[in-house]
Amino acid sequence: MSQDAEPNADSSWQRRAVDRSLGTARARAVSRSGQILAAARELTEETGGLDFTVQDIVDRSGLSLRSFYKHFGGKDELLLALLEEILQDFADDLRRDVEVYDDPVDRLRVYITNFHKRVRTSPSHGGRAFSGYHVRMLEFRRDEFASAIEPQVKLLREIVEAAMATGRIRTDLSATDVTALLTVTLMSAAQMSLLDVELTESPLQPDQLWAWCAAAVGADVPTASTTGSTTRSKPTKRTASSPAKGQPKASTTSRPVGKPRSAGKRGPVAKPKSVGKRAGPSAPKSTLKSGARRPRSAG
Repeated sequence: MSQDAEPNADSSWQRRAVDRSLGTARARAVSRSGQILAAARELTEETGGLDFTVQDIVDRSGLSLRSFYKHFGGKDELLLALLEEILQDFADDLRRDVEVYDDPVDRLRVYITNFHKRVRTSPSHGGRAFSGYHVRMLEFRRDEFASAIEPQVKLLREIVEAAMATGRIRTDLSATDVTALLTVTLMSAAQMSLLDVELTESPLQPDQLWAWCAAAVGADVPTASTTGSTTRSKPTKRTASSPAKGQPKASTTSRPVGKPRSAGKRGPVAKPKSVGKRAGPSAPKSTLKSGARRPRSAG
């Protein structure tokens, strides 16, 4: 065999060597990109905004500027990756919240109320920092934004489908449409709240948002007890008001006693005309002329 012969590209040992090399490089890339993301996340939580620079991120991560650009094309690409991570964590937290409950309407209630609470109060979910960035992404990177919010949308769609399957919410719209309408409502309400734009008389509360959404989807809302368990409220039939205790039960008709039932105003009642022969003997019609004598009856 010639010493200059190249090894077979399909050799199993070569594939193993390449896989090992790529696996090591991949693990290193994930580790270093994770360091950069962690540094950016810390700066976001500390400053409450996105005004930090790439150099700030590099200094916080302990890596070089060269290493940063080896993993991210720039700050905008880093922010997209950070948003994906934050929204995945957000969806995971919501899933843990709703899985405590079995009832699909309970799950929907918890999803909606906790969505609003977490966006407003948890700094780890971006909150105010990403409120403006969402708008930028919708304008310039719509597909990436849709992919970033997919974990939370997927969870909501699962809840909506389960509620529809049990007849607990309206079914005249598809599960996809209901999910989309609820997502738009929740994200709009959260963004307006984060930007301190209050269009209501007082700040919108999670329970108010749930009441609105529950009415919109026609939810069969369970009644919560003080022990935390829930019971579904039974629909009651509408009935006439019951009489007071000791009073006689009202008649089912509204006709006053002793008065004939009438429909509107009626004129004098005319005697009915006889049709055909009348029952019993009838007096013969007189044919005598005026002034003629009537014969006496015998006996």
